Amino acid sequence: MISFGSSQSGRFLRGFLHDGFNRDEQDRIALDGVMPHIAGGSRGGFNIRFGQPSRSGSHPNQYFPANNFPFADLEQTDPETGRKGGILTRLDGKHQPKVIYTNTSTEYWRAGAALSHTVLGQGKDAELPANVRKYHIAGTQHGSGSMPPKKTIGQQLGNTMTFTWPMRALLVALDNWVAAGVEPPPSLYPRIDRSELVTGQELNFPKIPGVNVPGWPRPFRVSDYGPEFAKGIIAFEPPKLKAKRQVLIPAVDDDGNEIGGIRLPDLQTPLATYTGWNLYDPEHGMPTKLNGSGSYIPFPLTQADQSKSGDPRRSIEARYASRSDYLGRIVETALELVDQGYVLSEDVPAIITSSSERWDYAHQR
Repeated sequence: MISFGSSQSGRFLRGFLHDGFNRDEQDRIALDGVMPHIAGGSRGGFNIRFGQPSRSGSHPNQYFPANNFPFADLEQTDPETGRKGGILTRLDGKHQPKVIYTNTSTEYWRAGAALSHTVLGQGKDAELPANVRKYHIAGTQHGSGSMPPKKTIGQQLGNTMTFTWPMRALLVALDNWVAAGVEPPPSLYPRIDRSELVTGQELNFPKIPGVNVPGWPRPFRVSDYGPEFAKGIIAFEPPKLKAKRQVLIPAVDDDGNEIGGIRLPDLQTPLATYTGWNLYDPEHGMPTKLNGSGSYIPFPLTQADQSKSGDPRRSIEARYASRSDYLGRIVETALELVDQGYVLSEDVPAIITSSSERWDYAHQR
């Protein structure tokens, strides 16, 4: 049996595993495969006193227990509290499922995804168990995007990148892993040892006219809920907020596009900058706060447009000789991802159609 959960239900699955529930009354494994999607490093108030499962731990909800140690699968020691733990450490080998984690850029900026695969306080990548795969779908946002881009409550147009293609391939991979023991493709996520994770202050985002960049990702706080919180018992409500944990985010290239993780054809052959963050439009919220969506920031169409605007990113005209040149590169990249196992071959025509729509939109605006 396989269980899939997205966002809140993905956080629930992380809590389910952390609490050691993956066994039935006859001591058999309950779930053979688990796929928490867009849960980041979070869990939630699912099995605790005063629990409110709908609370995500975002900025307005920072007093609610969603972003608490442990974050990674294998045992770590929390340098702030001295506690030991891991998401999978309460399950013995008999009850350990195959696990595939998937995240977007938004989870790195808002949900501490990097905490789930780094060692707290040591500035290095954490080891992954043999039964775990982890994937970051670079340049995407918490909800899959679509064309044409729309402006809602953010300062920028909404991110149009979709995570549909790799999600379909990875679900098939999990099924094959569970049913036939076929290994999924290698984990692919931003790593410290490849200089793909940075602090907010280190993010070298291009200075694009009209684009304000967040100064930092949303911080995770060390929260003291009382001496028996590990058992789900809250004594301090609200909690005592202590130190801020260092939260790392994906590094970007000269275009502002992320360099680590699964880079889809529209990111490898881009027409725009795609981010997992979007600051509030002043009409809708504080303009320095992340609103939960991502951004689509189009490249200048021509070299004349680039010169006029002062945009440091190369124009579409300078990148691609023609529509056919652009789509040819899309096809080449898509087929490479098929060979690597991150995209299904039957989805290549849909990827080409989607990229064609992006090209046409870029030339109509």
